[in-house]
Amino acid sequence: MINLAISLGIGAVLFLGVALWLGPVAAVLPALGVSAIAMFFLSRRVAKRVETALAEVVPLLQSRKVDLARQKLEGIKAQYGRWQFLLEGQIDAQLGMIEYLQMSWDKALPKLERGKWRNWTALVCIGAIHYRKGRKEQAWEAFDKAANAAHKEVIIYGVWTTLLVRDNERAEALKVVARGLKSQPDSQLLKDLKQKVANKKKIKPKMFGETWFQFFPEDMAKEMVMRGRRGGQPGVPQPRMGARSAPRR
Repeated sequence: MINLAISLGIGAVLFLGVALWLGPVAAVLPALGVSAIAMFFLSRRVAKRVETALAEVVPLLQSRKVDLARQKLEGIKAQYGRWQFLLEGQIDAQLGMIEYLQMSWDKALPKLERGKWRNWTALVCIGAIHYRKGRKEQAWEAFDKAANAAHKEVIIYGVWTTLLVRDNERAEALKVVARGLKSQPDSQLLKDLKQKVANKKKIKPKMFGETWFQFFPEDMAKEMVMRGRRGGQPGVPQPRMGARSAPRR
């Protein structure tokens, strides 16, 4: 927002200068052009600074210093949130993901809601929370919005379909898989998923790989217990700090 105010201010000054010299009509295009250029460079400057700051959060999460990571994100939000449109919401979504991976659903939901605009990861998490709470219609609506935001992300259809099958909604599940295949017709994962749904077979989350644990950390906790008994070393899912996509198959 501050970037916009500065850009408009620069444009207004130029408009007044040109208007006094050549008239108001001649001043419109130069003023708009300068405002747009100023907005571009100001936004890029803020984006670079935020990117640098966010890079410091990742090591904290990897070393499981969750409180420090949360404090760092809150600091970034306080320092830069007012400068750029949607930035506060994006940081809220990251904070929500931290709470989500801690399985604090009630704390995660409002933060994820504030950062859900065109954020498919946040929307899938929101849908999964609603499903856990028994709010099925709200869950399906959230998954639908996630698919609209990122129609080529296979894991969206995987999560959506799996939960529909668990809810004995196989006809709807087939529609969801068909929607996914329309966007990703070569996805072997979606083809396998369609076959399992059509043949009324059980869908095992392991077919989605580690990406599943991003949205169902409770399953990771169970996996850690099982691997611990077998002497394995499981990984720990981390919140997405940017627009990186889940692996596609």
